[in-house]
Amino acid sequence: MREIEILENVFLTDLYCLHLSDIEAVVVSDLHLGYEEEMNLHGLFLPKIQRDHVTSIMDRIIERYDPQKIIINGDFKQEFSKNLPSEWTDVIYFIERYDDRDLVFIRGNHDNYLATILSRENLGMLDFYEDSRYFIYHGDRDMGIKKITILGHEHPSLVLRDRVGGMYKLPAFAFNFKRNVIITPAMSFFSSGTDLSQSLLSEEHFTPSLKGMKPSSFRIFAITDEFGLVDFGYLDDLHSSGEQQIRDR
Repeated sequence: MREIEILENVFLTDLYCLHLSDIEAVVVSDLHLGYEEEMNLHGLFLPKIQRDHVTSIMDRIIERYDPQKIIINGDFKQEFSKNLPSEWTDVIYFIERYDDRDLVFIRGNHDNYLATILSRENLGMLDFYEDSRYFIYHGDRDMGIKKITILGHEHPSLVLRDRVGGMYKLPAFAFNFKRNVIITPAMSFFSSGTDLSQSLLSEEHFTPSLKGMKPSSFRIFAITDEFGLVDFGYLDDLHSSGEQQIRDR
């Protein structure tokens, strides 16, 4: 399935984005451009594929939805303490590639120095985005829950295990239907994700505003290569002794 409408005009998609059709916008988070160079500085040499991965998905998003507004909900770049050369290159490349759109940058905990790069392109950065219906912020700080709240930061994923110990980790959306809270998956190729069956059930998640929310209120929608977006149901129904078993077919 390519998309699922969970609220009126609010679509989860198999392209790692939320499509908000009423405001002609998409929301993505946790792109972590420049990840390879930061890892190289620590002695882990990775192929430089992050930018191509991100822009390939973004091109498909634009082709499918033609959004007027692209909202990047935090962690656009990787390095906390400075701007790496590859981050300058990749951020400017992204901006120039999509300069026909209204690009909205929301501050994430990795974006301490992003404003310096954005200023070269006459762009700014927000702590949050809010209109009459939506309240969007990264999630590393507790800014409350109101309206339809959209968060990133958690890098949610669903971990499936088979009977012989094989593990499958799927990027996922988490939707709290009682509070109208949506957590988006990381778009980064290298972000394997936080196992929701552990983090939300144990309340060890990274996002302060989620504390105290009952797992029974979270419905999980995972992105799969074969079937697209799949509704796996409510989180506490999936959880069994810390694992989700794949049954024999």
